[in-house]
Amino acid sequence: MADGFERSERATPRKREEARREGQVAVSPEVSPVAVLLTAIAVVSWGGPFAVRRCATLLHAWLVAIGPTAAHDDPIWPLAAHALKDLGTPLAPFFLATAAVGATAVIAQIGWSLHPNLLLPDPNRMSPARAASRIFSRTGLVQLLKAIAKIGLVLGIAWRVARHTGLEAVATPGMSIDALLAFMGTGVRRLLLAMAAALGVLGAADYVWQRRRHEESIKMTRQEVREEQKESEGDPHVRARFKRTHREIARRRMLADVPRADVVLTNPTHFAVALRYRPGEMDAPRVLAKGAGELAQKIKEAARKAGVPIVERRALARALFRSVQIGAEIPPALYRAVAEILAYVFSLRPRAATSETR
Repeated sequence: MADGFERSERATPRKREEARREGQVAVSPEVSPVAVLLTAIAVVSWGGPFAVRRCATLLHAWLVAIGPTAAHDDPIWPLAAHALKDLGTPLAPFFLATAAVGATAVIAQIGWSLHPNLLLPDPNRMSPARAASRIFSRTGLVQLLKAIAKIGLVLGIAWRVARHTGLEAVATPGMSIDALLAFMGTGVRRLLLAMAAALGVLGAADYVWQRRRHEESIKMTRQEVREEQKESEGDPHVRARFKRTHREIARRRMLADVPRADVVLTNPTHFAVALRYRPGEMDAPRVLAKGAGELAQKIKEAARKAGVPIVERRALARALFRSVQIGAEIPPALYRAVAEILAYVFSLRPRAATSETR
């Protein structure tokens, strides 16, 4: 494939958001069932005995109410509705907990995002040809192999747990009803935990595979990345011209301030820094202009034309150039060195000139 058209670039945030809006997300169908199964085991282990006793009591009361000794002219439907309400009360935490965990498992994988447009009927999704292409595609083959592996794994674990439990079931004929129910509950919990552990490993591996597959599916070509950058940030050539123009305007404005300086410090050839100080207006001398190379030469030319003194101080010029921005005051560490130079420059002026401000 030609360079620039090969999908080798990671998806940009904009591309990821577009894929999310279209329903293309990395989600494993194995994670949510495992989370629901573990939640069901935990809820049943904690509140199962209470729920069983409550349901048994309600069922006994219901059977007595509709038994041979009950009045047969009483309406049955209000009684049935009341019994279902009483049965639903102890079972409600189980269903609410499993539903909440199942929804949380999905949200944790794909995040919270509502797209009602995906619920609208789409003729392309309902096309038999497209459905057949999905079934007989590479993805369909992988899904089939996963389903076969999952069924085989579950059957193998169930066989091993049932075999181990069967060896312990020899003593069940001598157990009481409560002990027998406890034994059955332990066996079922052991089976479900083993299945959840195995399916959890399978779900984690499937999620990693789904994420990798999703990242591959949303990769972009270099041309697509460049086009997106142009749309979001503008043409890079236009931005470069704008930056050059902005720098040129700032340079002209800076050179126009050089005649207002009191002194220009030089390196002598590499750096030039123009300083201005007015005792009643400023707390410290201020940098009006600075530059290196060609710009430094232009600053010195502007200073010569305006009659601004040029003083060579190599170390001080380098320090001012590197540490002080244009328009900022010099740092306290350089007060003494700059003060000596300004005192020297001011001493060279005629007495009348030193009293006036520029």
